[in-house]
Amino acid sequence: MCGIVALSNGDVASRLYYGLFSLQHRGQDSCGIVSYDSSNDRFRMRKKKGLVAEVFDPQHVDNLYGDIGIGQVRYPTIGSDFDRDAQPFVINQPTRIGIAHNGNLANYGELRKTLGIKLYSMCDVEAILGVLSQEKMKGGDIFDAVEATMGRLNGSYSVVSLMPEEGLVIFRDPHAIRPLVLSKHGAASESVALDIMGEEVIDDVKPGECVVIKDGVMERKELLNKGPRHCMFEWVYFSRPDSTIERKSVYAVRLRLGRELAKQWEHDVDVVMPVPDTSRTSALSFAHELGIPYKEGLIKNRYVGRTFIMPEQGARENAVRLKMNPIIAEIKDKKIALVDDSIVRGTTSGKLVNLMRGAGAKEVHLVIACPPIMWPCFYGVDMTKKSELVAARFKPEEVEEKMKKITGADSVTYLSIEGVRNAI
Repeated sequence: MCGIVALSNGDVASRLYYGLFSLQHRGQDSCGIVSYDSSNDRFRMRKKKGLVAEVFDPQHVDNLYGDIGIGQVRYPTIGSDFDRDAQPFVINQPTRIGIAHNGNLANYGELRKTLGIKLYSMCDVEAILGVLSQEKMKGGDIFDAVEATMGRLNGSYSVVSLMPEEGLVIFRDPHAIRPLVLSKHGAASESVALDIMGEEVIDDVKPGECVVIKDGVMERKELLNKGPRHCMFEWVYFSRPDSTIERKSVYAVRLRLGRELAKQWEHDVDVVMPVPDTSRTSALSFAHELGIPYKEGLIKNRYVGRTFIMPEQGARENAVRLKMNPIIAEIKDKKIALVDDSIVRGTTSGKLVNLMRGAGAKEVHLVIACPPIMWPCFYGVDMTKKSELVAARFKPEEVEEKMKKITGADSVTYLSIEGVRNAI
């Protein structure tokens, strides 16, 4: 779920900083920028544990002067040392490459054993860097090196890299699982980052495509396209509503998620309320379709980060207590449809139901804007163990009834797979 940015147009440091700032929701553990200063023929880098505003001050940004650069905000699915594993990574021998990515290599362990070089972190992008460096040293052009690299990687990866001899080298795994949006001078995980960097979206990087940008000239080649398998969680939860990915507005998709939920609704309620913030759009269209009043019943503390992407379960549970506060006057004696984007581990949902009941709700019906999450994901989402997924304990036909008991809700309604497919 990390966020990545790349730019090759003038002095890039400050714009990369703002681009990362706009992607802070995608990762809150560490961040970094590496630029290449062609006038002095050197990389300049800063990366560290912390939020963008904590890691960079104006002097740091000034020190990153360069005419090409990349950056990343990190959400860890592998590695636990946030300073050591922070991206980007840079090597100067045997070739010069700076690199950052969003994704997760399923064959990282195998690569670590067989690469034949020492890796200094537990971050899988260092393995990608090792493979790319080896393939580049074999000769041939950069597209040959990237195609060979793709042949050795198994998993999801949207990659931004910079090489003094090549310029920006941007590529995406053969199924384009994680997002990567392209502009004339760079790329980013979401269009909002390009917007704030003053760039215009021209396309999404295709599955298995490599894009090279140097001196304002772009060259694109599809090297290993195995067909798109985009992650639906980008539209349901990860991405900002003002983003466009795969030429689909996240906001428009979330409106359609709510409309699809309305087709399945079977209960009598007084009011529809969202769990802020991601589900707000779906809740709005859900209420509109059913002709039920939409109200805000939970107020979010803006200074608590996303609980799903916190690395420890204890941190997630403590954050829920700090994160939401009920508006009792809107909740008391009401039958409420409480709309959330998803249920992954189930701990948050039960706490929210208790919070609503404690504020005097007569009934609480959970309405979930994606299907039950039954299986692990090994492609960059922090749900790699089936044992962590509450819905995975049950047969599909009994999930809603079982979740009703677990959460203490009066009912639980999940969007169907057909519904989420229609919406996206």
